[in-house]
Amino acid sequence: MVLMSAGCAAFPGGGAQANRTPRQSSPTATPSEAAQVGALESLGFADGDQLDPLAKVGWQFAFLAADDAAWTSNPADDPYDETSFVNADDTCTAYSFQEIFETATVDDRSASDEYLAEVSGATADEVATYAFDGYFALTHVLTPEPADGEVASRNILAETDEETWLGAARVFTNMDYTTSQMNNAYSLQLACDAGIDPTTQLDSLDEIAKIVVDQ
Repeated sequence: MVLMSAGCAAFPGGGAQANRTPRQSSPTATPSEAAQVGALESLGFADGDQLDPLAKVGWQFAFLAADDAAWTSNPADDPYDETSFVNADDTCTAYSFQEIFETATVDDRSASDEYLAEVSGATADEVATYAFDGYFALTHVLTPEPADGEVASRNILAETDEETWLGAARVFTNMDYTTSQMNNAYSLQLACDAGIDPTTQLDSLDEIAKIVVDQ
């Protein structure tokens, strides 16, 4: 496994993501009208402390039935696992994860780097050198207006002779996950055929996979 920066400088890395399987999420709480204090327009790393510790957070997936849909749900999915999906060219598969990530770090950016190291198999030094900022699409359930904001993430690229790979991660350190039963850590992983740049697939994922944040 070789990891790359956004500029594609290579270095020897880990390969833990090759053995990583989707995990079931924690129980999902149903948003209530009382929970809606205000819809955040974006969640940068520095905005993490604005997140209500009992906010309702989770993945939202929207797959189109059209034959030319950019992404479709992977029919090989185990129904008890998180969602995975494939692109129209069948050259990339995306995997989503949401889980509890326990960390003593109180800064979202640093905690996201720590989580990214876990899901990618890279060392902390490798993440510090080669990871770069990215984003997930943001949406809301309780707000009538569609959201077009972003949730900041930390991303890293890797490649082997057989595939290229991208991991994106975000941890919300302000969440009280022990009380709310919401997950505080979210990641998206793309595995593409060799020669396919996963970063070119990210924009098309915005309409398929969004982070819901309601508080």
